[in-house]
Amino acid sequence: MARFFAYILGVGALVVGAVWLADRPGSVTVLWEGWRIDTSVPVLLLLLALLVGVLTAVARLLLLLRRAPRRFAEARRNRHSRRGYLALADGFAAVAAGDGGRALKLAREAEARLQDPSLTRLLTAQAADLAGDTAFARGSYDALREQPETELVGLRGLIGQARKEGKRGEALELARRAVSLRPDSAWAVQALFEEQTQAGLWAEAEATLNHNPRSGAFTPARERHLRGVLAAERAAQAHEDGDRAGALKLARQALEHQPDLIPAAVLAVRLFTAEGKERKAAAVVEEAWRQAPHPELAQACFGIWPEDGVLRRAQRAERLAAFNPDHPESRLTVAEAFLEAGLWGQARSQLEPLAHDGASGRVAMLMARLEQSGNGDAEAATEWLRRAGSAPASSAWRCSSCLGEVGKWSVRCPNCGAFDTVSWSAPTRALVSLAEPMAGERDAGG
Repeated sequence: MARFFAYILGVGALVVGAVWLADRPGSVTVLWEGWRIDTSVPVLLLLLALLVGVLTAVARLLLLLRRAPRRFAEARRNRHSRRGYLALADGFAAVAAGDGGRALKLAREAEARLQDPSLTRLLTAQAADLAGDTAFARGSYDALREQPETELVGLRGLIGQARKEGKRGEALELARRAVSLRPDSAWAVQALFEEQTQAGLWAEAEATLNHNPRSGAFTPARERHLRGVLAAERAAQAHEDGDRAGALKLARQALEHQPDLIPAAVLAVRLFTAEGKERKAAAVVEEAWRQAPHPELAQACFGIWPEDGVLRRAQRAERLAAFNPDHPESRLTVAEAFLEAGLWGQARSQLEPLAHDGASGRVAMLMARLEQSGNGDAEAATEWLRRAGSAPASSAWRCSSCLGEVGKWSVRCPNCGAFDTVSWSAPTRALVSLAEPMAGERDAGG
């Protein structure tokens, strides 16, 4: 609004001035070098205005011509930079797509056009890494590490390089540096935790979890689980070293974090039993059975009272199963105890709900044992033995990484070394489907 009023006032002033000059034209005489010019004041003012306009236009043209080379050079540089940034973006896209050769080519083009290593070095390192040029990639990551603003990126790349080359000690030191540089970095905390578990540094790995609230590297549930398995492993080591008090403390700590951690529960039961604290041992068994019934847990329970006869053990099995009556392991534990005691009818009542077409080998063997008893059927026993040979394998300690079966639980698979992959489980369907054709081929070959 203010500009509008200013415009109106300006136009009005020009009109008033023009009218005033028209009423008073006056005259002007100019004498110069023998020349005489007679004109009016308005015409003289108009000529002066035209002269100023022409001089201004000429000055602008000269300034434009003077600046033209620089503007041309700037336009050329901008066009060069746009192509460089386009190559940079396409290079990262090629890295994401796994095309190492194209990514390396684009990285070199971006480096040549942009002339800014801080922008292109990461792409160059990742492209070289993807293309298999380990030395070039390591050199690029080292260069990134030298700059404070890109040190963390360089460390991440170097950790990956060290892992590929099997230099886990170097990866551990690099991960420690990354966490000291950025304690709130999720990937740095995860990398350090992985290297510490690979090195068997359980206490250090547990301490690293203290960075988790700041970094968010693990969910709360995952963190509790990891604290549980680490405490369980440390408890087992303390027990092997003869530190029973320390082992018991760590086993109970593991159960606080992960109540269904069977190895920790079994160890706690045995340690309480060795101290003559049968009631505490029984309480641990009962709580763990509520969470996850397990045959090792049942054996630990029976070990609390080794002097029990078969009938008393059957009663204890029934009492234990009552804490989780619908679980198949509860039925199997009671059935085995009844078979030991010669209580065939009670054993049959526990096994028959599990004796279906997909029954496990363990169920089939127990049914065969039942049918071989005094009141059993020899023909049915033979049939169950036949079915046991082709029945799905029973649950056991298996590694989810290498799919191998291991003798006992460990925080690291003894076969492949993977961390926290051993669990009590049946074989995966993929493993069973691979085994079946092989069995068929053997039959055909025989």
